[in-house]
Amino acid sequence: MKNQKFLVHISLTLLLISSCVQEHIINDVSFGEENLIEEEHYLNYSIGDGPFVNFEDVTFKKILLSDFEINTNKDNEISIQEATLFDGNIDVSRKGIWSLVGIENFVNIESLNCGNNSIKTLDLTKNIHLTSLGCGNNPFNKIDLTKNSNIKHLDIRTTNLVTLDLSKNVNLITVRAMCNNKLKFVNVKNNYNTNILIFFFDYLNDNLECVQVDNVNFSESTTNWFIGSKATYSLDCSYGSRN
Repeated sequence: MKNQKFLVHISLTLLLISSCVQEHIINDVSFGEENLIEEEHYLNYSIGDGPFVNFEDVTFKKILLSDFEINTNKDNEISIQEATLFDGNIDVSRKGIWSLVGIENFVNIESLNCGNNSIKTLDLTKNIHLTSLGCGNNPFNKIDLTKNSNIKHLDIRTTNLVTLDLSKNVNLITVRAMCNNKLKFVNVKNNYNTNILIFFFDYLNDNLECVQVDNVNFSESTTNWFIGSKATYSLDCSYGSRN
């Protein structure tokens, strides 16, 4: 089993090296703010009945306006009703977006890909029907996923996270969180984490110390669970209580 896991680890690591090479991220928030000022009239222009979704990032708004499954009346605003009724997928990856404010109104979306942007804060606590989330390659340093219990597939690589709490995400199947070099602690203890088939935390997570789990032996022996040589699995990762 150890040899098999080692060989799989080597193969997967080679594949993951390229995946951790970041796309160019526009980290200068002033770019987005300048864009916002230049097109302030675009954000404030409204026709028809409201209330309307409030956006900070004009690029984010334009992308959603161009999707007529969302912007069903094809006007210059997204109404709260339009946002609420939409239950599909939103993909705004690699668009230079700096703010996702407004996403909280899309309470029924099932998939969100906002990776490879410049997002420093991300609030998905209202998006409780998400089953797939790709938010990697963004500079946010905290995220609350405790309300997103339906997530099955999570890609959260290359962020500024120090801790990651997945204890409420009882439906997880795949987790990809490589290249989080500030990450120290992960919690997946929830009596369901043995259902996770792919668990990648090992590549360029040099500061990862502890992953809290339901069953240490299971986690150590499972072929597709990787946390790196410096980290350990534990039933309790609190200071002085490693198991």
